[in-house]
Amino acid sequence: MAVSSTDTWKAAVVLILAAVLVRVMLSGAFGLSEDEAYYWVWGQHLAAGYFDHPPAIAWVIRAGTELLGDTERGVRLVGILLGGAAAGLAAAAGRDRLLVAFAMISLPLFALGGVLATPDVPLLAAWSLGILAASRERWELLGVACGLAMLSKYTGVLLLPLVVAARPACLQTRGPWLAGAIAFLVYLPNALWNHSHDLVSWSFQLNHVAEEARRLDFLGAQIGLAGPVVFFVAAAWWVVGWRGDAVERVCWWTSLPVLVVGMWAGGEANWAAPAFIGPIIGISRRVGRWKRALWMGSGISLTLSVMVMLHAVHPIIDLPNDPMHRLIGGEILADSVAAWGIEAVYTERYQEAALIHFYSGIPAHALPGAARPDQYDLWPVELADHALFVRVRRGSREIPDLDAVGYRFDQIGTVSAYAPTTDPLSDRPVARWNVVEVWRAE
Repeated sequence: MAVSSTDTWKAAVVLILAAVLVRVMLSGAFGLSEDEAYYWVWGQHLAAGYFDHPPAIAWVIRAGTELLGDTERGVRLVGILLGGAAAGLAAAAGRDRLLVAFAMISLPLFALGGVLATPDVPLLAAWSLGILAASRERWELLGVACGLAMLSKYTGVLLLPLVVAARPACLQTRGPWLAGAIAFLVYLPNALWNHSHDLVSWSFQLNHVAEEARRLDFLGAQIGLAGPVVFFVAAAWWVVGWRGDAVERVCWWTSLPVLVVGMWAGGEANWAAPAFIGPIIGISRRVGRWKRALWMGSGISLTLSVMVMLHAVHPIIDLPNDPMHRLIGGEILADSVAAWGIEAVYTERYQEAALIHFYSGIPAHALPGAARPDQYDLWPVELADHALFVRVRRGSREIPDLDAVGYRFDQIGTVSAYAPTTDPLSDRPVARWNVVEVWRAE
């Protein structure tokens, strides 16, 4: 007995909702990453732009914390909902909607990255919306999607040109021009913000690209983000997908070029995150071995994703450089800083300032010029006569950053954070910081 498309769509929706529920439950089980806390701080100062990224992630986090308070789950809530929306929109663009939904919720990139509040989450939702709009020639909706993509990450600027590249004849119609005008209007607030801040955000990202050169590492990371089988199934589809129907060509152009740009830039692994939406939709429009391979690969990816999720809650194996260790320590550091009872807290890096602010409520501030430029450089600060200074632990007693602003100090304290291991009687040190009480030099 054949399964109707309505039943398949219902099954896809149920699957996506179940995945969203699991992620919401998991989202409060571990601490914030440094960048999540940083974006939360942005959300306390809502604006049309920020030093590192466009504003979408700050607004997304602020919306979640308005609903659930300043908690880990509140920070991540709306991002998780957007991850579900990305899967649903991609499924709507696919032919086998259940397969698309299963693949989207299974890939480590989406299953694990979808729990954390990062700029990629709104980007992926906007990218999926853009592919759906392009597949149905809804140019107005495509313009909205492209504008939202650019408000999420600057790589969103690629979406409209890539859609047009898939069907260049459309330039003879008003559709793509209308989409471009709408995208410009949606994105305009961030453009104006950059103009009023000396193009600081655009310049930072362009320089960030120029500094990176880890292309082979980047490509290897994509295999892990997609899952080993799914990556090579996608690679096989990239060989032939450009010759498919109109929708497949849109999927091809909005995927492989993104991966190529990310690899050329040699940046962080998540830079090419949108590249795997197109292959999933494109393969769902094919038959036979293509779909079977994607089902199998997605099953393997789901198994790996579940294991990593379980490991995030309770360690399954001991890894010296476990990425989950990045989610440990923020609350310990903040509690230790708060115990000093000193209101003014300064840090060397934005990471510590953001974690201290989120977990203790003390609005710590990264000292300008102490580390790489960041959003704190755009917020003026008046240095107090008596304060705490926090930095990543080093053995040296020399702290030139404090000398530069006229502070003196006596003792350098140390705060340590530990991660649980498979041995309940043995924890692993994962982070150490220096905490220094300082006074204005007489």
